[in-house]
Amino acid sequence: MENKNAMSEMINQTKRIEENNINNMEYVTSISMLINSNDLARPKDRELADKINNLNRQIEDINKTTDELLNDLISKHN
Repeated sequence: MENKNAMSEMINQTKRIEENNINNMEYVTSISMLINSNDLARPKDRELADKINNLNRQIEDINKTTDELLNDLISKHN
């Protein structure tokens, strides 16, 4: 990309997405801990636990894609 300012702004925006992704992982982890009972970490509600696990996997995929995008942007910026 020829416009260095635009590339720099894209990197900054992607870094913000990455920070948000970290927060999302923390929230899902907290929710997951709350749904599990104290009895050997068995979920109180299996259906909700499955949805939370699915959400966690999707967030992990988003984190990976965001990281790949950021690496690509940085390599093209340099």
